[in-house]
Amino acid sequence: MGCHCMSRREKDISDKIESLERESKILGGARAYYEQSLSFNEIEEMTGISIREFKRFQSDNDFPYRLVSHNRKVIFDKIDNRLENIQKEIFKLKESVFGELDQLLFIPSWSEMINSRFNGFYRNQVVQEIFQDNIIFLPDLALTGFEETTGEPFFLITGLGIYWVKFQLGPGSIVTDYREITGIVLPLDYYERAQDESDSILSSEKMRMTKYMSSIPFSLILAKATTQMYLRGVIARNIFHPFKESFDQFLSICRDPYSYNPEEGLKILSGGLSCTLPLYKNELLTEKHLGEYSSLIAGIKNTQPKLTKILKDLQLESTSESFFEKLARMKTEFNEIGRDFLADWMPGHVS
Repeated sequence: MGCHCMSRREKDISDKIESLERESKILGGARAYYEQSLSFNEIEEMTGISIREFKRFQSDNDFPYRLVSHNRKVIFDKIDNRLENIQKEIFKLKESVFGELDQLLFIPSWSEMINSRFNGFYRNQVVQEIFQDNIIFLPDLALTGFEETTGEPFFLITGLGIYWVKFQLGPGSIVTDYREITGIVLPLDYYERAQDESDSILSSEKMRMTKYMSSIPFSLILAKATTQMYLRGVIARNIFHPFKESFDQFLSICRDPYSYNPEEGLKILSGGLSCTLPLYKNELLTEKHLGEYSSLIAGIKNTQPKLTKILKDLQLESTSESFFEKLARMKTEFNEIGRDFLADWMPGHVS
């Protein structure tokens, strides 16, 4: 597999981000050094920053050897303000390359994610077996909320995505189908389990891949060639190659000028709002009945126009118009930028 060749502009941005991230690491070490009265050796072990570099950083930034009561707040404020500004600078640099795109979220099995054994029905036939039921998603907004009745916390992600399923109706009858989605909602416990590093296939500063969920940041194309070569191998083996059909489908949908039509409203795939009650668990919730879209699909219990009942819970009551404007920009930028990223990381495997 080849490696993405960065333009001069991308190389300059990559170098700036790397420098800012290193400064952030040193500042984090400095805060721990002062807060916990750590030794230089402990800081080196914790951050990987050499004692010489750390001391030079202290000197260049007028940081004292140790804090005393009168300068404690001043130094901590200086560190925290700079850390905040670094994050803003990094965000602007990434935005200048990727626009609205941040990452690609991949869920290899929706049923495993929400602990469901439901195969369901398709065109009035019983689904015998599901082979793949994955989600590809470009996140826009992530937020937490509380279900009104139970008070349980949930996690909502909005953006552009698909639920894609490959299944068997009878001997030799293999079918694939999909649904566009503009959001995913889960009980917070499910989401936190999906992020659990004890189930990690890969966990690095650049990305995370667990049994239940992987997040692939577009900024990987700014990483060093050696980092890219390693990560692309892991991603190809675990995501892109075994789930090629769904990625091809997602790219095809994003090219379609009529996809993610704002007139159809929001389409939220729900893993439930509660771990203790089956509130909207494994349902595709829409704002209105959408004809063929609303027909049953393998692996999902119902597709129902019940979304308006919980828009207040999901904090989406007054954001629909601006939401779809943002999605339109994301769709354009994915077609202009994101698909090339996937094509480069999956040579010969993306149509």
